[in-house]
Formats: sequence, C-alpha cells, structure tokens
Amino acid sequence: MGLFSRFAPRLGLTPSLSRATVRRMRPIIVIYGSTGTGKSDLAVELATRYNGEIINADAMQMYKGLPIITNKLTAQEQRGIPHHLLGSIDLGEEPWVVTQFKREAARIISEIRSRGKLPILVGGTSYYLDGLLFEGRVVDDQPAPEGGALNRDELAAKYPILTESPEAMLAKLREVDPVMADKWHPNDARKIRTSLEIYFGTGRRASDIYAEQRSKKESKWASQKHTHSHGLGEVLLFWLYARREALNERLDKRVDRMMQNGLLGETAEVYDYLQQRLAAGETVDRSKGIWQSIGFRQFEPYLAAAKNGVAGPELDKLRQAGTEDTKTATRQYAKYQVRWMTMKTISSLQEEKLLDRLYLLDSTAIERWNTEVLEKGVELTRKFLANEPLPPPAEVSETAREVLAETIERSNRQETPCRKTCDVCQKTLLTEGLWQAHITSRKHQKAVRGARKRQLIPAHAVPSRDLIAVTPDMPREEVTTAIDSP
Repeated sequence: MGLFSRFAPRLGLTPSLSRATVRRMRPIIVIYGSTGTGKSDLAVELATRYNGEIINADAMQMYKGLPIITNKLTAQEQRGIPHHLLGSIDLGEEPWVVTQFKREAARIISEIRSRGKLPILVGGTSYYLDGLLFEGRVVDDQPAPEGGALNRDELAAKYPILTESPEAMLAKLREVDPVMADKWHPNDARKIRTSLEIYFGTGRRASDIYAEQRSKKESKWASQKHTHSHGLGEVLLFWLYARREALNERLDKRVDRMMQNGLLGETAEVYDYLQQRLAAGETVDRSKGIWQSIGFRQFEPYLAAAKNGVAGPELDKLRQAGTEDTKTATRQYAKYQVRWMTMKTISSLQEEKLLDRLYLLDSTAIERWNTEVLEKGVELTRKFLANEPLPPPAEVSETAREVLAETIERSNRQETPCRKTCDVCQKTLLTEGLWQAHITSRKHQKAVRGARKRQLIPAHAVPSRDLIAVTPDMPREEVTTAIDSP
C-alpha cells in the first residue's frame, strides 16, 4: 500500500491541464493492472501533474473502512487528490453490477470535466473498466414489456427459477436463449442467472440484444474514419505489468506487512459484524460482496476458533494457515487479472481500434519503477494531452514488445469458441484456447497419471495435461483457489 510512491522520488511538476484542452479533447486516462503493480500510485502522480481527479474501479475498495484488507491508499498517500467511489458503500451492500458502476462513473466523469479537470480511472476490477469502455459488453437496462423494470428481488419472486440450482437455470436458459446458454460454463450461476434476468425483465433474449449492439458497432466503424475518439472522449490506457515471479514475491511481502499493520484486527471487525447479522436472524449471502474479499475468508477459521476460546499452538497453526492462504489467494488473483487482459480486454481494444492507445509499463523491478513506470507514464500523458505523436506501444520497452505480442497472439487464439468437457477432470472449457491450455497443463497430467494407475482409463483415451475452467467474466470475489499455477 503506497509502496511505489514511497520508493520513487518526486518528479518536477508539469503544467496543469487547461480547461480548453478538456473541452477540445475530452481526455480520459484508464489504468489497468494486477494488484501490487502500483496502479494507484501512478494515478495519484498523474493527477498531481495534470489537474486530475481519480475514479476508483476496484469493487472491494468501494466498501467503507477496511483500508488494510482492501489495500486503499491512506489520506496522506492520496495527497489531496479527490478520489471518487472509494469507501462509498456499506459493508452490507452487494457489489455493484456493471451497469450500476457504468452509470455512476459516467456521471462523475462529466462532473470532473465540468470543473476543467482530467478524469483518471484506476482499479483491478477489469470488468468494471471494460463495461464502461466497450459498448455491447454489458446489456444496458431495457424497458420491461409490462412497464417499469423489476429489480432482482422482484424478478426472483415472480420467476422462482432464478433461485434454483445452476443446472435448473441453465436448462431453462437453453429453452429461452440457447445461444447464451452455450456461452456460459455450467457452474457459472451468476452469468446464467443474469441472462435469464435479462430475458424475464426485458422480454427479449440477451443474445439478440448483444447481436443488435454488435451490428450497430460494426455499422459505426464502417461509416467512420479511423479515430481514437471514444464515447467517453479521447482515451489513453496504461497496463501496469510485472513478471509473475517478481510479483509473487512482492505480494507475499505485502501480506506480511498487512499482518504487521493490523490485518487480523480488521478481519475480526468483519467477523463480528457478520455474527451480529446472523444472530439477528438475517440471511447473509456469503458468495459475494465483502465476504469474498481476500483476507477475510482465509482467516475466518482462525477468527472462529479464537472466539470459541481456542489458544496456544492450535490457534497459532490456524493463524499461520490463514497467512499462507491469503498469500496464495492474492497470487492467484493477480494471475487472474492478467488472464482477463489476455482473454477479454485486449480483444475488445482490437475491436474498438484502440489497441495502439494501450501502453504496457514494466512494474517488475521496484527499484526501476520510477524510470519504467512513473517517468514513462508522465511523458506519454504529456504527449497525449499536447496532441503530440505517440510512439507505438511496442517501443516503450523490451517487456512491452514481448508481452504485448504474446498477449495479442494468445487473445486471438482464445477467441475461437468451443464447448468441450474433460472426462478425467470433470471440467467444461468454453474456448479453444482454454481447452488447449487445459490439455497441456500440469494439473491435468497429474490427474491422468492417477487415473491410469487406478486403471480407470486406457492410455490412449485422454489428452495429455490442465488449466482451470475459469470463465473470462468471473469477478474478483468469485476467483477461488481453483486457479492452478502453470
């Protein structure tokens, strides 16, 4: 938390963004990146130099309090820069759906520009950023056929299928919208339910709405010259990237610092709040919201044991297990964020003709963060706002050249849809890229060896190795320990 801003020396301030530039360009900065790469620090530095205000796009940081669990910048580290949607919802609230974030963020962007300032979006919840940037990535609210749209609870009351098992919901979705049913993993109850809610709430199939949006987009691009203009204005995007080995080590150390700074105290507060609600007879959906934040789930066994009077070596063992599980979950989440960029964001940028506005900044080495991230980010932003020619993204660094080429190639390969099930691992994969990764991964190979030893399958009947069947749309709170390091 604030590691990079504390490490890097301050650069000299550059001229602030003028109101005339805001009116002419309608510029906006968007910062993607894995946890622990310094996204928030770069956002503050850019906002300081270019008269900006920051909009948080991290689902967990939207909750009030809990600065350690959610890794919020302190007030001192924010350096007086306005931060919007940071600590703005109560612990008991559900995380915002994409359309809710999209509406509120668009409103705030307009207000920031009305003050002659530069809006800067930053956060690790990439499906928020993608939903805002890319038309057709979410189905906006449509008028209900019978007048006034129903909310989720009202829809569930009217259509009980929405509260049944994923298998039952998927069977219903196959009846009403087979195209969408084929898109979703059988275990992805959230996406299956959303598709049904769209159908019940609008009277239209989600697949038809998406097709209509794609058609409009294609018509728009066919009739316009190549431009970097976007519905939000002129866009500059940064992707803060760190090599996995270095990032994993950094994340492990960050968890250790979190423990020193009071992580257990915060998790105890969340645990007590949960117990109070349960004692009051409330029903708490533990599958989403703050209950799925990394840190709370991992320490819950320790917290429960401590409340029940467990002490000594047994409690110490649970504490150590919670620490290690938190480190593992944090590393897995960082891996998932990179996977999202590969499987979703890059392909969307290609479709929107914005890929040459995505600049990868190498955050691998902390000691070089000032020169590789801060200085390059500041200079690229200066050129962008001055309407000077920007360099090709691949020329920013050797890491950018290598990773962008690999990522674009992988993204294109993974766009090929398929629906294949591995009988050995009982996993269903939805793209050819995921399937190929599945059959060439370590986890699958281990499962195959075990099955052969038990003589359950002949040697010729199976592919060779696994990657995880994680759907690209899965939000942070649904990423679990299923993700296996290749």
